Amino acid sequence: MVELLTGRTSYCKDPITVMYEPGSDFQYSDAGFCIIQLLIEDVCGKPFEAVMKELVFEPIHMNSSVLHPSISAAMSHLYSCGHNRNGDLVDGKHPVYPYAAASGLWTTPSDLALLAIEFMNSLNSTSNIGVSQYSAKEMITSQGCQSWTGLGLFLDDSNLGMKASSLGWGVGFQCMLIMYPYLETGAVIMTNTDSGVHQLQGIIGEIFHSLKL
Repeated sequence: MVELLTGRTSYCKDPITVMYEPGSDFQYSDAGFCIIQLLIEDVCGKPFEAVMKELVFEPIHMNSSVLHPSISAAMSHLYSCGHNRNGDLVDGKHPVYPYAAASGLWTTPSDLALLAIEFMNSLNSTSNIGVSQYSAKEMITSQGCQSWTGLGLFLDDSNLGMKASSLGWGVGFQCMLIMYPYLETGAVIMTNTDSGVHQLQGIIGEIFHSLKL
């Protein structure tokens, strides 16, 4: 991770530097989560993958979730292959990114729904992994520079009340998690194709709107 942040890998050839005063602007940043990952590893003295398994995946039974999978030929049938907008397989079939906290989670809709349920439980002070009600509320509170940015979540108002979402977008894959925390409902939709348009403008959007949430 240090090599990546200092610009010494093929994934990121420039060192990560502070470009804005904290709180003054919003930037979608993988690098920001890489710094959080490194901080967690330094504090816990363990690899990020081990911390996530011990403190998140196992307690809430996300049994089909891994970070940085080692996809061997014998195991490849367990993972969906990525496709481009034309339906062709992407190079490598299963693109794997080196920054686990930013884009290293391989999971299923059912497992991700368990994480959303855990978050909504934390709003009622019934978290299984120790997330406080205060911390949960902070995640869905506008963070200063933009009204639609929470902590790791996008925020929006709807006819059903406050809506929080997270959008996954990588080579050959798109997904979307949307939840209405105070109604304790939501949806997780995953596809193994990159349609080239925003989630709500493609097949994910069609499925979401059919749910009438």
